[in-house]
Amino acid sequence: MKIGIALGGGGAKGYAHIGVLGAFSEAGIEFDAVSGTSIGALVGAVYAAGKLSRLEDVSLKYGFKDIPFLLGPTWPARGLFSRNYVDRLLGEIVGIENIEDLGKPFAAVAVDVNRAETVTFTSGSLRTAVHSSMAIPGLFTPVPNGDMLLVDGGVLEPVPVKVLKTLGADIIVAVDLLSNFSEDCTMADFSLVDIVQRSSIIAQRRLTEYSFRECPPDVVVSPCLLGVKVLDFHRGSSIIEVGREAAQSAVPELKRLVSEFEKRNEGRPA
Repeated sequence: MKIGIALGGGGAKGYAHIGVLGAFSEAGIEFDAVSGTSIGALVGAVYAAGKLSRLEDVSLKYGFKDIPFLLGPTWPARGLFSRNYVDRLLGEIVGIENIEDLGKPFAAVAVDVNRAETVTFTSGSLRTAVHSSMAIPGLFTPVPNGDMLLVDGGVLEPVPVKVLKTLGADIIVAVDLLSNFSEDCTMADFSLVDIVQRSSIIAQRRLTEYSFRECPPDVVVSPCLLGVKVLDFHRGSSIIEVGREAAQSAVPELKRLVSEFEKRNEGRPA
């Protein structure tokens, strides 16, 4: 039996993935396959490499004043920020060049804006895969790859559950970071940035609902991240804790599903 986990996008909300994965691990649950979109691809790659605790240590040391340094403002205007920080993280924490060399099957989802279709990386350059999956349009520079121009996977697949079937998962856990945004603020609070972000989230919510109907996950973990914005990287500690609490609530259901699966398949060849 294999358990897979799909880690959705959400900018700084993605710190919750660290808490989610940590809580499952503390409960004795390890995942056999991992997929990720955007920040979920970064955290998923680190988890697949067995370096999650190192990422947590790094994420807790930055404050609000560090955000410009982390993101690396860039020019010309294909995106406001470079991919330097992601590059450093992958080099210093993961230290692995190719997806095939990770400790478990991993997939990162991006979108080719030339063909308007998803691109799924399950082999090849880890940096290219994660960079592409995290290239939020307008914020981060897109990634040229052959005749493709790749941007954030959340444009079409915010929580990449389908690919876990191809990675051999029998039970699928989805971590949806955008499911409870509707009460984040009232109309009077909307700034220009809020309007842009909420418009994007509305579209991603609809895409996720469609994806879950097409390939229903067995367990959905939805950390309550009301008030957390895309660039709130200085709030790492509290976001991680929210993710941890959400996963702890989901542990009994996942263990029940695992037990039922094992009973159904008892005596069958592996």
